[in-house]
Amino acid sequence: MKKHIRHLSAIVLIMVLATACESYLINGHLDGMWQLQTVERNNPDTTIRNQGDLFYSFQRHTVLIGDYNNPDELVGHLKSEQYVSLFDYTGDSITMGEFHLYYGREDQPYDTTRLKRFGLYNKQTTFHIEELTASRLVLRSDSALITLRKY
Repeated sequence: MKKHIRHLSAIVLIMVLATACESYLINGHLDGMWQLQTVERNNPDTTIRNQGDLFYSFQRHTVLIGDYNNPDELVGHLKSEQYVSLFDYTGDSITMGEFHLYYGREDQPYDTTRLKRFGLYNKQTTFHIEELTASRLVLRSDSALITLRKY
């Protein structure tokens, strides 16, 4: 009888933990960290291939984009540069608001042209989701097609 109570208690505990984790990921496969693979401008002659250091991270209603291999000429080592924004996910599209500098060189002025390497060309960008799986994300905006892989 004690074995049955222990097994039942373990099953209930696992179910509670699984339910808690499910409610944390409100965006399904979208939530998590994504490595940017390519940015293709609508001009077919322009494709930017990422060298493995640019990332998108979606969690709840916040998106963080980062360059984690940004050389800092002043101190001679690598330093990350990150931007944050709120986003709205409707199932077939993602609308990202204006990004703000989250972490980077404080003495460097924030310049929106630095976001182009992430496929962001406007202050507010709406992406149509062309593909979303547990391992791949393809987004299309009016300006670019970006491909990411789950990291």
